[in-house]
Amino acid sequence: MTFGAALQQAREAQGHDLADVAARTRIRSEYLRAIEAEELGALPERALVRSYITTYARDLALDPAPLLADLEALYPDNAPPVQRSYLQTTEPARRGCGAALPTLLAVLLIGGAAAYSFWQSRAPKTTAKVPVEVEEPIAPVNVNLTVESLPGGAKVFLDNRELGRAPIRSFPTEARQGAVLRVEYGGRMPFKQNIDLRQGRHLKVRLMPLNMGASIMTDASTGQVQESLPVPVPKAPPAPVKGVTVSLSGASWLRATAPDGNVLYEGILGAGTTRTFPNGTTLRAGNAGAVKVSVDGGAAETMGPDGQALTRRY
Repeated sequence: MTFGAALQQAREAQGHDLADVAARTRIRSEYLRAIEAEELGALPERALVRSYITTYARDLALDPAPLLADLEALYPDNAPPVQRSYLQTTEPARRGCGAALPTLLAVLLIGGAAAYSFWQSRAPKTTAKVPVEVEEPIAPVNVNLTVESLPGGAKVFLDNRELGRAPIRSFPTEARQGAVLRVEYGGRMPFKQNIDLRQGRHLKVRLMPLNMGASIMTDASTGQVQESLPVPVPKAPPAPVKGVTVSLSGASWLRATAPDGNVLYEGILGAGTTRTFPNGTTLRAGNAGAVKVSVDGGAAETMGPDGQALTRRY
């Protein structure tokens, strides 16, 4: 089975028509029909034909490699394009008309041409409008992008679209000059750089530890090395505070007793002092208005009125 027949059979088996495939792949329906019929003369240059076949095969979950190999075997790149005619040949003229028929046709043609020329000379001159042909846009060409990371498993983004975790191999994307590649891994400097995707790329990104320099990208084909553009590193959230935190806005006597009855602290604390005790601690303050208490990092609340002695368990 040739590449065209294989694509047509897979499409029909999956219940798709050419319009469905054209909408998904952004390849014109007449190009898809020409590929299935192997009408290379109705298609653009060979590079686009290979790209169309690759995109069409992947849309149908087929491996494009054997189809491309079949294309080269059947229609080498240096061979003239093959154009199958959709017109049927007419039957040969009947022999009974004799040799006079060509002569009669010639007389009629010459007479008709003379009459048309005379009518044209008598008719008023008008300016003919030349129809403007609008060329349909060519479907975009896809290229393959491969991204590896060190350490492996980094998240890979292309134009803010997450492609998955590295290594990303032969990801098909639309060919274009400007694209933004971003690679991120916890505890490492993120990488961000503009890349040229007018052709397939194989990129290796090395992510440096935080505060150890910029991460770098190496092109596996050319060996060219690029540093990351400046990328803000998100700050780690502060560690949650556990326990009973006591802060004083003025001097107060304070006693802190653990849940088992042991006295953790007893004495006078000055303004601006902060102490932390385990959850379940019982506090006795001589000046409750000067003592503020926060539990597990929550909002600090004053124990009571100024100058009043209070005992509370937190």
